[in-house]
Amino acid sequence: MQVIYGQGNASNILQTAQKRLIRPAYAQTQGFPYASYLDPSLRNSDNTIRVPQSTDAPATYPLTRSANAFTYDGSIVPGTVMVKTTGENACVASGANAAIQPWGLLDQWIGGTFDNVGQNNEIGIWMGPDSTYDLLAPAWNDAGGDGTALAAAIAAAGAGVNVFLYAGADGRLTNYTTPGSRIPVARVIERWSAARLTIQLVI
Repeated sequence: MQVIYGQGNASNILQTAQKRLIRPAYAQTQGFPYASYLDPSLRNSDNTIRVPQSTDAPATYPLTRSANAFTYDGSIVPGTVMVKTTGENACVASGANAAIQPWGLLDQWIGGTFDNVGQNNEIGIWMGPDSTYDLLAPAWNDAGGDGTALAAAIAAAGAGVNVFLYAGADGRLTNYTTPGSRIPVARVIERWSAARLTIQLVI
């Protein structure tokens, strides 16, 4: 059960019935939601959620960014790639620095309409190599990080060839035709449609 702390009427059935975007499929022993905390940079001075912006740099945010973190109705979405900062704090990945190690995938909504954290900074981050998850849109960037759609990348790779997903500029998983030195986060198991994706973590 998810507790909705979002803006407006939290008892609205459209909010309380919002589906989970990340669903563990094979994670009984392979994966786990690591207990973590929001990095302080994700809070404004009035304690509201601050969504990472394209202009962020290490002076105000742990990572240099080139794009705003992806949100849906103002909420950072489950399945977003998170990066460890200090202690057990985590922030939204930026995809800007290939040397930065992704930590795992966000378990809940943060801020906006579907906020699951309220004034609490505790979050869960799914991690564990070989653990497998179903993602529901818009938990990943299906258009591809460099303009090649995921469906096209899978078709081009052919049978038996892994298609890896990386932290994109907006924090969501995405594919790159030329990933360079980016660190893979997951491999595609099955792209069922633009609305559903099955992945296996490699971190």
